[in-house]
Amino acid sequence: MPYTTSCHCGAVSVEMQRRIKKLTRCNCSICRRYGALWAYQQRKAITVTADKGALTSYSWGKKSIEYYRCTNCGCITHYERTDRRPDGSDMSAVNMCNIIGPESIAAVPIRLLDGAGSWKVLREAAEPDLFASPAEEEPDD
Repeated sequence: MPYTTSCHCGAVSVEMQRRIKKLTRCNCSICRRYGALWAYQQRKAITVTADKGALTSYSWGKKSIEYYRCTNCGCITHYERTDRRPDGSDMSAVNMCNIIGPESIAAVPIRLLDGAGSWKVLREAAEPDLFASPAEEEPDD
């Protein structure tokens, strides 16, 4: 089952071909600011489609990662390592907060990664309410 994400204005979409087994919320200095929920897959299993001029990237520190965002609406869409392997086997991350059809990942466990300190997983659990909309619930009789 492919998963498709899109920025808010629709100028950038990202499709992932492989099943998502875990999501990651990181508390490092950049991820906590972005509020991203990352799904990792090999770059060759991810297809990025963008209108001309719709993507820009940001790197900092050692410049080993490029974070991509839509130039129109500003949504963080994905990141890639700067030392890309020719065969595409290097890992990339897609921001699943942008998913079309969030119910498709509601049961996927989310791990909280301490990227700000120990680089250890602090906890892991599914958070189905994160993707639920109160407007979709049936009223109680």
